[in-house]
Amino acid sequence: MNDHHVRGDESQGQHPSHRLIGEIPYELLLSAPRVIAEGIRARLEQSRIPVYLETPFTSFGLPEAYMGTYTGDVSLWVPQALHEEAVLIMERDHQGEPS
Repeated sequence: MNDHHVRGDESQGQHPSHRLIGEIPYELLLSAPRVIAEGIRARLEQSRIPVYLETPFTSFGLPEAYMGTYTGDVSLWVPQALHEEAVLIMERDHQGEPS
């Protein structure tokens, strides 16, 4: 999913935690070290929630394939319509409950 065009920032008058990816409104779910974010991403995708992973280098147009070894903080974005469901899944997982 990392090959979609990303638009949206404060200069376009949009809230920085919301943006369009393709034509779909996405909302920022979290920023975390990559190793943690990848686990959350896998869990959400297992629940059929698409996740866009953004590194600090995304805005430079560097494809994720080149940055796969980056281990610092990354951001996870989910479709705005599924944001609440993603949060609930993360909360259940944190509490150790089955989903």
